[in-house]
Amino acid sequence: MKTILVKGLCFITLGLLFNIFFWNEKLGINLLLFSILLISILLYSYQESLKITSVRISIAFTLLSAIMVVWHNTLISKLVFTTSFMIMTGLLHEYRYRTIYNPLAAYIVNFSQVMPNYFNGVQAWIIQSKVKHTQVGRSLAQFRFSFVPLLFFGIFFAIFKTANPIFSDLTDTLFHSFYTLLESLFTNFSIPWFTFFLSGFYLLGSILYYKPFDTLLQHESLQNNWLARQRRMTKNKLHHRVKNLALKNEYTGALILVISVNILIFAENCADIYWLWINFDYKEITDFSILLHEGANMLLLSILLSMGILLFYFRKNINFYTKNTLLKQAAYLWIIQNGILGLSVLLRCYYYFHEHGLAYKRVGVVIFLILTYIGLFTLYQKISQKKSFFYLLRINSWAAYGMFILLTLVNWDVFIVSYNLQHPKLNSKIDLEYQLTRSDKALPILVKNRTKIQDILSTGKIHDSKRNQISMNEYLYYRIEKFQKEYQEYTWLSWNYADYQAYQYFNSRNQ
Repeated sequence: MKTILVKGLCFITLGLLFNIFFWNEKLGINLLLFSILLISILLYSYQESLKITSVRISIAFTLLSAIMVVWHNTLISKLVFTTSFMIMTGLLHEYRYRTIYNPLAAYIVNFSQVMPNYFNGVQAWIIQSKVKHTQVGRSLAQFRFSFVPLLFFGIFFAIFKTANPIFSDLTDTLFHSFYTLLESLFTNFSIPWFTFFLSGFYLLGSILYYKPFDTLLQHESLQNNWLARQRRMTKNKLHHRVKNLALKNEYTGALILVISVNILIFAENCADIYWLWINFDYKEITDFSILLHEGANMLLLSILLSMGILLFYFRKNINFYTKNTLLKQAAYLWIIQNGILGLSVLLRCYYYFHEHGLAYKRVGVVIFLILTYIGLFTLYQKISQKKSFFYLLRINSWAAYGMFILLTLVNWDVFIVSYNLQHPKLNSKIDLEYQLTRSDKALPILVKNRTKIQDILSTGKIHDSKRNQISMNEYLYYRIEKFQKEYQEYTWLSWNYADYQAYQYFNSRNQ
């Protein structure tokens, strides 16, 4: 009972703080402070969960991503924080999950059930308190069913009062005394603010209050990291022989496919090693986009397809077939050759970066490639140690989680613009319009390289730019003026180091 009371008080307090911290503010130090408060209350409510390693990791990841929102304030850090917070909340609610996708799904389900859970909880409380048939119980039951109509009556009254002057005059005439009271309540009322206010309580309800969702947990509890041999007991010897023959035929088909594709990949790797690794010449390439996007995408598709084929064949009893040694060796060779294909993809990315600079999609290819290597390694473990498909999903999902947390450690807009403008070889091929449309954090770098930008513009060496030199400069200074004005409109709650650093840079230039 004490925990319920404390949680209820925290719910109301945090709901009010949510409105103070985030209304008309941007995410910054307010997010970190609010997250610390909310996590503290969750740990108080779900103390048993803190003993589990996966829960502690998710808490650390969430706090780290919140710190990166304060430090870098990038879109990536905000998206990763949101996802990490949902995963952490799902694990705190139910610590028996071993994956990250199931607690994420469980939280989403809980989020969608906030209002039904609220009314069911009120009804359960009335029944458990044994006051349903008393005067207090009847009053609570009546309040439960009258609260929603009264709430929406007030909302619609405020909407019509704000939107229709005739309705406002009519209420003045007919309900003067009643209207005077409502007017005092809705003087500063606005639909966006009220929606935001209710959304904060709804969000907190999905975090602080949890209704168990057993379907996902039951399904996951049946999963194992190890494969189990599937034996079908039968007294029919003919049926048993047919099953053995089917397994042998599947093994033979798998062996033929894996060996033949191994030969094909070997030929591809030889061509890549000769052309890309040893004898590559930039002058021979007329379109680097084909080299990276089409070439790399096809190779990545080949790697993923190879992984899918191996997963299909090593999904069941072929793992326990006593004569599967040759197939396993061919599979290991296939994995190694896919690793070499991955190096060719990485080399393509390097050549493209060298000629055309960095961009988010190009960096994304490298990130995806790293995750692919992790997938290849876990695939090797699956085959050699007879691991299950659930094991692959569990390990690779946690690896992806960790990778996205690492992405928050870099201010990618600043890094990309800095790299592209500080490499002289890129100056003649740089997409200047792309650099100018990065976030406000990159504005100081653009100003520092203003002379270089003007030189590029004066020579006409701009890739896919529709602006001339004057409009480019005007656009840049328009961005600076807008950034400074918006920065001054926020309070300390929106403070973040990246914006603060940029603002201080422009202030020092104006003095």
